[in-house]
Amino acid sequence: MKCQAASRSGAIFAIAALSVSVAFTAFGCGGKGDAKQGDQSAKTAAASAAAGVGANAAKGVFAKEEFSDKTLAILSGSSFDAVARERVGAKLHKFFDSPAKSVEAVLAGEADATVAEEPVARKFASQNPDKLIVLYPPIDIENYAPIFPKKDGGKMVGEFNTFLAAARSDGTTDDMIKRWIDTPDSPPMPDIELKNPKKRVLKFATSDCDPPFSMKDPNGKIVGFDVEMALRFAQSIGCGLEVKVMDFADIIPAVAAGTVDFAANVITINEERKTVVDFSDPVYFGGTVVLVRK
Repeated sequence: MKCQAASRSGAIFAIAALSVSVAFTAFGCGGKGDAKQGDQSAKTAAASAAAGVGANAAKGVFAKEEFSDKTLAILSGSSFDAVARERVGAKLHKFFDSPAKSVEAVLAGEADATVAEEPVARKFASQNPDKLIVLYPPIDIENYAPIFPKKDGGKMVGEFNTFLAAARSDGTTDDMIKRWIDTPDSPPMPDIELKNPKKRVLKFATSDCDPPFSMKDPNGKIVGFDVEMALRFAQSIGCGLEVKVMDFADIIPAVAAGTVDFAANVITINEERKTVVDFSDPVYFGGTVVLVRK
């Protein structure tokens, strides 16, 4: 999902390697195995196919032909709808206002599968190892970045890009990826002291239900990869930060209208969105995968 050009940072290569490793495991390429393991895999695939999941999907392999009679749960206001219609071809799409609710629909049998960013899907699957499986290869390759209002003429985007370059250079982004994405459990939020919060308080929009990028911790605090990145950016320019929780469909309009200073929520960079908001350099290189019920 994040297999980009060689000019990407070391963090991207770490993600690519992990994605390939996960894909190999899903495909059964991790080792030679024995006859009993092969027999068991065949039985599992047959049982899953009988339950409504195709034989390829049961083995963690995406095959478009297995979805022609299926129902997909789709995040409202996202680019997943168009991508899924072209690349998956499911019979019916049902829309939900958060990735968590889309996954709940799959688990409850309201939908056969959902589509999500690869790290998000992988996190949900790790939390439900007996119920969900991520399919490879990805159906789309994408990059993600925070968004900013156009009205400031790119000033804050420039500040963020300067901050991001430094964070990549000193290993901060590598460390964040390891903690938030490459581990099965969510880490505690680091203590990031905002040096001069009275100078200006930045309004930052995100959701509270898109782990591991933005979510509620057990105490109800909004945490995650995107939230930590926003805090570190505010710290770098000597500002405070106010987190505004919104449904995904409301985030881009809020930034475009200037009611918030910036936003991040695993937002895919695309040409249509560039007409209404400014994107920073990508903070994460990835793609879209299908997540199915076993």
